[in-house]
Amino acid sequence: MRTSSLLSALTVFAAVGVAPVAPATASTAGSCSLRVPARIAINSPYQAVKVSLGPNCAAAGVVDAYWTAYHPVAGGAAFAAFETKARTGVVDVYDFDPLGRWSWRPSGAFGDGSEPIAQNSLTSMVKVASWSGLKASRAGAKVTLTVSAARYAASLDRLVGWAAATGQLQYKVPGTTTWKPLKSVRTTNTGHYTYTYTMPTPRDYRAVFPTTSLIWNTTTPTTRK
Repeated sequence: MRTSSLLSALTVFAAVGVAPVAPATASTAGSCSLRVPARIAINSPYQAVKVSLGPNCAAAGVVDAYWTAYHPVAGGAAFAAFETKARTGVVDVYDFDPLGRWSWRPSGAFGDGSEPIAQNSLTSMVKVASWSGLKASRAGAKVTLTVSAARYAASLDRLVGWAAATGQLQYKVPGTTTWKPLKSVRTTNTGHYTYTYTMPTPRDYRAVFPTTSLIWNTTTPTTRK
């Protein structure tokens, strides 16, 4: 594997669905750690996710190193390869890749003499991205708050209205730092929600939508009215 190119490694992986397998016994001279984002947000048909090796990899004399990301249902989901002493790289992520927890497992790391070097294991959570916005208007003492929420749809390659999204409108008094609950939110089929109430003095407002099993959380910019 040390002498193969990144292109050939990825070609083999794509063709047969397997990655290089590390020998059972790894060197005790050191170890090599992969660094990948713990949170990956799918927001386009393709994105190059930046990955890197920890400084312990150079200290251990790593020349080539490989990890495979496994999904609990779909199996192999992505592949990270560092060859010829590369310390940074990218992982190709597509919007048709499986969502959920990816477990990055060692697929082999080698030194100058092809000796195996121990590797770490880690996880990433992969979900679609979301967006939210808030508009506020005032008529006398009445304040109207209009919330919009959207999520990425892989089938359409774009953001769409986040239907039935549940969240919370919050407020705080200007000059303070504590956000307080105002009203529970559940969006319409088009991803909107409107709330009107009486409040004669200005307040800061925002809407918060928590993370779901497949969609990342989003919080609107703050609006004062």
